Amino acid sequence: MFIKVSDPKSAEDFKTQTNNGYWVILYYADWCPHCVAMKPEWKLFADKYSSSNKINVAELESQFLDMVGPQHKANVQGFPTIISLNKGSKVANFMGPRTSKDIDMFANSHLSGVTNHSSNLNKILRNNLKKTKKTRKTKKTKKTKKTKKSKKTRSRK
Repeated sequence: MFIKVSDPKSAEDFKTQTNNGYWVILYYADWCPHCVAMKPEWKLFADKYSSSNKINVAELESQFLDMVGPQHKANVQGFPTIISLNKGSKVANFMGPRTSKDIDMFANSHLSGVTNHSSNLNKILRNNLKKTKKTRKTKKTKKTKKTKKSKKTRSRK
């Protein structure tokens, strides 16, 4: 998905949509020479992922920053700023060279961190469940052996 915030309606869409999924967002200003210089590289990156179902892309011009909420305004210390979000929470700031290749590597490296995090959590939960089941089985087996031993000891007397 691709969102370009260029009016109040797209600002509302941006606020709603960025709370779901993984996003790479460019905050820029039309008057900023650094933003103007990197715009072609950003466009290459955005075009690549505009129809992706894993990485969503958004760009927000500075004049609409007040319309999208304080959490987005807090992400911007200067222009251009590129960040990644997962379900509305900031994952990372992009600090590399402003090339489509580097932005792409940034987006994918943090995407794998987001998905691996949930995969790792699932593995941990499965392992803990297995350990719990083994512990319960071991305790039952020990109790059964103790019960059998004490019955044997009683019967000998």
